[in-house]
Amino acid sequence: MVQLSIILLLIYVVIAVQCYRSASHKGYPKLFFTLLGLVPYFNLVVWVYLLFLPDLKSGRQLGSLES
Repeated sequence: MVQLSIILLLIYVVIAVQCYRSASHKGYPKLFFTLLGLVPYFNLVVWVYLLFLPDLKSGRQLGSLES
């Protein structure tokens, strides 16, 4: 039972790290999405949500090119 708990904890940390990386790559608040990524059973929803959110950094670059 302890091994299962450790494996689940490691999986939660890996998902939180992926949420941090996705948020920092796309320009979203890193701390907010990392904390949401640590919430059990909600972390997968946050991770998938981050995968489909638009990239804010490229949006800023495109906006500056259009004007």
